[in-house]
Amino acid sequence: MTKEDEIGAIVNSIKHEDLVKEREFIENLYVGRFNYFLLVFSLFMTAGFANAITPHKSAVFYVGAILLLLVWLPLYRGYKKHDRILRIIFQNREDHPANSIDRIMALEGYVPRYRVSLLMGVLIPWVCISTLLAFALLFTHGVL
Repeated sequence: MTKEDEIGAIVNSIKHEDLVKEREFIENLYVGRFNYFLLVFSLFMTAGFANAITPHKSAVFYVGAILLLLVWLPLYRGYKKHDRILRIIFQNREDHPANSIDRIMALEGYVPRYRVSLLMGVLIPWVCISTLLAFALLFTHGVL
């Protein structure tokens, strides 16, 4: 049995109701982790600029970037699971409501240009981490 056959057998063994519940669970978990990520980012941005002790401003941003990277790891794991569930739904499960809605939208002329889950799981987190690191470097080198 090939890897693809084994994956196909596993996908076919998942009951429709279980897939609906798992998608809902992972989506709520994923969005919750993303919200928590944004909260941590905003707290460190606020703490970095509200800090009255000038020599230690960069330390707040460095610590924030490290902690934000650690907070991003479970968010990324949630992104990978959410993305895989959606691929199963759209590639293998025509009976799932999300697949039906997607097909209706395609018939109405909607063409997806990007994946929101990719923005939430990868792009926005790296912009946030990079922003903290950029401010840390700017304060370290006395630019700000």
